[in-house]
Amino acid sequence: MRQIIDPASMRKARFIRSGLLFALALGTTLVQSGNWNVPTESKDLKNPVAIDEKTTAQAKSLYALHCVDCHGAQGAGDGAKSRVDYDLRTIVDPLTDGELYWKITHGVGKMPSFAGTLDDRGRWLMVNYLRHLRAESDRK
Repeated sequence: MRQIIDPASMRKARFIRSGLLFALALGTTLVQSGNWNVPTESKDLKNPVAIDEKTTAQAKSLYALHCVDCHGAQGAGDGAKSRVDYDLRTIVDPLTDGELYWKITHGVGKMPSFAGTLDDRGRWLMVNYLRHLRAESDRK
């Protein structure tokens, strides 16, 4: 059976498709340009993962696997593949857990998104580990 396609429907579909492509390109450009503007609704997200010895050990393993190469063992930005010269520990304090989670989830610039690499719990563990690295640097 042959389907008849209305020309107006085709124009509408092309318009929607081009709008979606534009939005995707704009979003990619914002991320590549370093836009770390966290949506308001994400700032208030609460970390569901408790901080204890077990979760800190789990987070340390994930950090070693996914983050050390760029951010360094202590988060000082001195990893072997570092492309940015800043200390992660200095950015933690003013940010909420929700903001850190959003940034880990979405990435920006040369930092990749970890949404497809780490599950929700893994990304929350990373938030906790960043707080741990910050606390460790204060003790030194």
